[in-house]
Amino acid sequence: MSVQTFTISDAVLRRACEYNSFSIEGREDEMILFAIRGALPAAPNVSLMDYSGHMKFETSHLLQRVNINYYYPRCVIGQWLPAERKVSVFLSSTVPNLKNVQRNRKRKHQFNSMQPGFYNYKKGQHPRSNSGFQPHRALRLNGVITLRRANYTMSNGQPVINYGPSADISVGNPGDNIHCARNNPKTTKVASIKNAPYSTSFCMSDYYSSYGCQVVTGCPPQYIPRGYTNGDWNAWDKFIKNVYDDKAEEQEHFKYIILNSCDIYNISKARTSNPQYVKVRHGSTGHLVEKLQTGLKRMRSSRTGNPYYSGSVDGDFGKRTAEALIRYQKDNCNGNAYGFAGQNTFRGLGVSI
Repeated sequence: MSVQTFTISDAVLRRACEYNSFSIEGREDEMILFAIRGALPAAPNVSLMDYSGHMKFETSHLLQRVNINYYYPRCVIGQWLPAERKVSVFLSSTVPNLKNVQRNRKRKHQFNSMQPGFYNYKKGQHPRSNSGFQPHRALRLNGVITLRRANYTMSNGQPVINYGPSADISVGNPGDNIHCARNNPKTTKVASIKNAPYSTSFCMSDYYSSYGCQVVTGCPPQYIPRGYTNGDWNAWDKFIKNVYDDKAEEQEHFKYIILNSCDIYNISKARTSNPQYVKVRHGSTGHLVEKLQTGLKRMRSSRTGNPYYSGSVDGDFGKRTAEALIRYQKDNCNGNAYGFAGQNTFRGLGVSI
């Protein structure tokens, strides 16, 4: 894709919440987490840039859209302070790593991708057990999400991953925590640039550890090999200190916005309200969700004769609404399901936005 840059700021995040019916009412004094899938800080050569400035809380940061490759970090996870109208962003990944698939093919059914939405996390340890690999303070998924299990094919002996609309989609809690990517200066990539100062650039082309969790590049300082330094390359250390020690010390629960870069890009460029960008997803609330629930309640499946949705019209896009929407879309979109409702879905249900 040609380079598409956009600004992430308090104003853009508020607009994204508005377009997706994510309510932050009563959370102005909290830290809200966000992720943009397929985005990096803007630079002519992203593999050589210094990311340390983006980890600082500023009124805005310039980002650019990039392709996801499932091998190296190509996302950002950010921290938003609505009360201060400031944001910070950290080099991250929000998708599983294909090297894990190659090493654990018998467990490939466990590799999942969290779908865009508005989810809940709480402070806790990852992994849960002290006997697990590198236990460290992290953020644990606290509730169900909409997720996809990938379609896999083989090409030249290598797995090819596909999380498109035809891939299996469901609702559950797979334990997609926010934890460190387990990078450290002893990796092969860093060893190959011994004469260069350690920086976040090595994380751009380094392995990250994820079966579907959201991961921030870096490593807890206690696991950095002796003789190596903790510096600007370690985005995780700065991210988790903000959560536990500095900006959100008294906060236990966190809201998490995850959106694709195309959605944020379009929203950031929109000068006026555009119905084309309006969507409701897992975690949305309000009158548009009520309209969706009413439409799904009125529409009956040609296979079963039952309404797609049988719950209450409460304006809360949770588990039952997500499952109902998935059933409706599979029946009416050639077996594909998108997990969100936009103009086409509302039109198909006979509902106006």
